[in-house]
Amino acid sequence: MTPEEWRAAKDLLAEALELPADRRAALLDSRCGDDPALRHELEALLSASDSDGFLDSEPRLPGPAIAVGEFLGPYKIEKKLAEGGMGEVYQAFDDRLERRVAIKVLPPRLSRDASALLRFEREAKALAALPHPNILTIFDVGRHGGTAFAVTELLTGATLRQRLDRGKLPVGTAVDVAAQTARGLAVAHGEGIVHRDLKPENLFLTAGGPVKILDFGIAFTVPRAGLSAVPLRLTAENTVIGTARYMSPEQARGESCDHRSDIFSLGAVLYEMLAGRPAFPGDTPLAALHAIVELDPVPLGTLCPAASPHLARIVHRCLDKDPARRFQSASDLAFDLETLAEAPATLAAPAAPTGRRRGLLRTGAVAGLLLALAFLAGIFAHQRLGQSEPPRFQRLTFRRGYVHSARFTPDGQTIVYSAAWNGKPYELFTTRIDSPESRSLGLPPATLQAISQRGEMLISLIRERDGTSVGDTLARVPLAGGAPRPILEAYQPRWVDWTPDGESLALLQIDKGQFRIEYPRGKVIWRSDDYAWDLRVAPAGDALAVCSLPGRVQTIVILDRAGKVLARSGGWGDLPIMSTQQSPRGCIAWAPDGKEVWFAATRPGGESGLYALTRDGEVRPLLRVPGGQALLLLDVARDGRALLAQVHWRNALMVRAPGEREERDLAWFEGSILPVLSVDGRWLLFTEGEEGGGERASVYLRGTDGSPAVRLGDGVALAISPDGRWALARSATEANRLFLLPTGAGEPRALPPLPMTVLDVLWLPGGKQLLFGGSEPGKGLRVYLLNIGAKTAHPLTPTEAMALLLASSPDGSRFATWSFVEGAKIYSLAGGEPSIPPGVSPMGEWPIQWRADGRALYLGRRTLNDRYLIDEVDLATGRRARWKELRAADPAGARIGFFRMTSNGEAYVYSSRNLVSTLYLTEGLR
Repeated sequence: MTPEEWRAAKDLLAEALELPADRRAALLDSRCGDDPALRHELEALLSASDSDGFLDSEPRLPGPAIAVGEFLGPYKIEKKLAEGGMGEVYQAFDDRLERRVAIKVLPPRLSRDASALLRFEREAKALAALPHPNILTIFDVGRHGGTAFAVTELLTGATLRQRLDRGKLPVGTAVDVAAQTARGLAVAHGEGIVHRDLKPENLFLTAGGPVKILDFGIAFTVPRAGLSAVPLRLTAENTVIGTARYMSPEQARGESCDHRSDIFSLGAVLYEMLAGRPAFPGDTPLAALHAIVELDPVPLGTLCPAASPHLARIVHRCLDKDPARRFQSASDLAFDLETLAEAPATLAAPAAPTGRRRGLLRTGAVAGLLLALAFLAGIFAHQRLGQSEPPRFQRLTFRRGYVHSARFTPDGQTIVYSAAWNGKPYELFTTRIDSPESRSLGLPPATLQAISQRGEMLISLIRERDGTSVGDTLARVPLAGGAPRPILEAYQPRWVDWTPDGESLALLQIDKGQFRIEYPRGKVIWRSDDYAWDLRVAPAGDALAVCSLPGRVQTIVILDRAGKVLARSGGWGDLPIMSTQQSPRGCIAWAPDGKEVWFAATRPGGESGLYALTRDGEVRPLLRVPGGQALLLLDVARDGRALLAQVHWRNALMVRAPGEREERDLAWFEGSILPVLSVDGRWLLFTEGEEGGGERASVYLRGTDGSPAVRLGDGVALAISPDGRWALARSATEANRLFLLPTGAGEPRALPPLPMTVLDVLWLPGGKQLLFGGSEPGKGLRVYLLNIGAKTAHPLTPTEAMALLLASSPDGSRFATWSFVEGAKIYSLAGGEPSIPPGVSPMGEWPIQWRADGRALYLGRRTLNDRYLIDEVDLATGRRARWKELRAADPAGARIGFFRMTSNGEAYVYSSRNLVSTLYLTEGLR
């Protein structure tokens, strides 16, 4: 028998092994009728499950369990990563190329199973024939004793199934995953390979990298021209090759199939990503198979209003029962998905153009914009019952960056806004609703606060020193032009609004660790220990609205002129701006009649949108959007038109591990935030928010070597114990409740509830005490010392210290703080007056870490063009040296923050976020 004939025989045997015994004879009759010798040989192989010598000449003996430290050839086993019915996967180190790899081996029970060995070999061959970024890369195959193994790239991330267990994906993310998968399938189909088992378990979402298609174990090669098609038959009673919920109708019926079967499966996966449920649900595999063959899926738009009509058509075309009516190639499907993903985001069809805009719309660029407008019409669904027409949207900004604030001018036709475009400082611009152009007002770097009915602006001029903001100056500027007239200078965040007559101001700012409202300016009517922002005065001047953050839960508060609370609406998650912008805007605005407050909010773990809160405390929805994006409400005109900003963001956790030179992104899902390093820099603790973290948020632990993240429990990550055995977390909804989560074996421990909220936390050396910034009702923010397990904490600083950032000396005897009020200071745990670090800017920089020898502090500051600078400052002499400069790869809407490092400087982590927004004029909200 020639090598070619033997390979053909092996393929035939592989097919026969997938059939029950009573059906193999018919297959051999059809394929070996002219070669009785071949049939006899195949029958002998089929009758013996051990099939010694089939894959190669080595004997097949049951392999022993693989132990850590053992070598498989040149690969040293480091740990087991996963175990399933068809194999075990280990992490190993290849010291020849100095890289970590994944090794898949057959378990001992399958080492004598010819079918399992054939599937194992077939997967290796398929992967070797498919070099592509979206397909798992195979490096090597081999045998060690009785163990067959395959060596592949080591992936970090999660399977799509693990991601779907937390809910459906944002539309943009789902489209991107499907487009990448289609590109990988196109390469496989080009080589004549059909996967046959595409499902969420076999798609891997790498951390910060491409989607990977896994498991070609039941793939087959499409017959070449002139040969019969490969039929798929039942392998056991009531089962077929593949996974029931994702196979095509022809695959479910056991008929011949080709590459279009994979397209159907990908359509089913995309449907589930968008809808949050399978396209063909069923309590049993048989029920799912019946649904695939006989039933149509629920229309996608019903389950996912955010999906555009175009996207819904793509999905349902993939799921057509007739292969001839599906996409005829994965390349075509990928092209359609990529075109959809690349369309600029917009809200809905624009208002009818004026005469001037009609001329502009003839250009190709604006014609492309119209296509984008039509596309995004399907992303946002207006869901208020009883409204006959959806809102109408007109895009106002077209540059890449972040819109901070926007207001209508008194004529209602002109809009003034502040934005940071392409990484530049904030600047004031003006635009008209009948023009796509914006022009700068020619003022120094500033943000917009408010515009009075008399046509006068309140702006915050950004004061800077050496490229770093050291505060702002509140100033008045006439819309007609003129120089800014300063009113008030400060460093801490501040929000202001005009009274209706344009004569006076309402002011929200920080005073002695508390947030207070003055209305009118100089008369304090309200105080709060909780972070507060975005103050607005009612049209009649008889009430105010403000956003507050008790226990990290966004709350909308309506006050009367005397500061009495009229209504309150809580239960909302953080806006994306809260961890990114020093002075967030875009939460609230009064409705034209002044009877209710419209506000932008996000449900914890998911849905974002616009809502209305009446003075009686009732809440109703105005507009809802899917997770993964958000709306900000910037202003409402007297006729009900609104200025909205659609916000997109991307998070990264950039880590340099001990002994490494390069950074890597170790973010897990889309909401990875608040990173913390272990003392030795080997472990990363972080919070997973947004949809991936769920309503209670999630605490994850991940090795800085890039190993997969492990979910420890609910909550917000705070600190890792000095011995690395415990992670400290806080409830996402109750900021006074702390938990200890074991990083290894053990049970979680709930600590006694505290009488104060908890913010930034340090675990002191020795492991028995915590240092944290927090607040008690009526006492403002300060630093506390907590003995773990105690029911209360001891205050260490006066209220005015208002600590927001902390760093502890190596021996735990001193700590450094920073606040908006007093800048950086050093305190002793033994008591006494604080000291100011020598040579430190009073407001513009903050402590990050104490050097290991205790003689220097690492201090951070952020420049106006969003560079993040870290200096090492000698505490005796004030001498400083630049230790590190960080700059975002994409400057548009970039924000680097929450930097953490080890005391020896060998490892560090920082969060990075690109926050990009687009301004829209909206009509029809009711």
